[in-house]
Amino acid sequence: MNVKLSHRRNPDISGGYWHGKPLDGKRIVPVESLAEASGVCLGYIDRNDLGFGNWTGGQVSDGKKQVAIVSYNGRIWDMDGKEIIPT
Repeated sequence: MNVKLSHRRNPDISGGYWHGKPLDGKRIVPVESLAEASGVCLGYIDRNDLGFGNWTGGQVSDGKKQVAIVSYNGRIWDMDGKEIIPT
């Protein structure tokens, strides 16, 4: 599996970000599980001091098909909008 990490400028914040330009740009990271995808996303959000309005990543794919999304708070959702609780 892979998880997409990305962000954008938040129009509600002067300059687009809370504390200047983020450290990391957009990228795709391989992960072994949905729990790991959540942790990777939360680390990226924290490291880059992103707010909710900046977060545009979290798409989890298995090959070419998206299978889940990780929200800003680290919760995982299936493609029908139902929460997935990793075991």
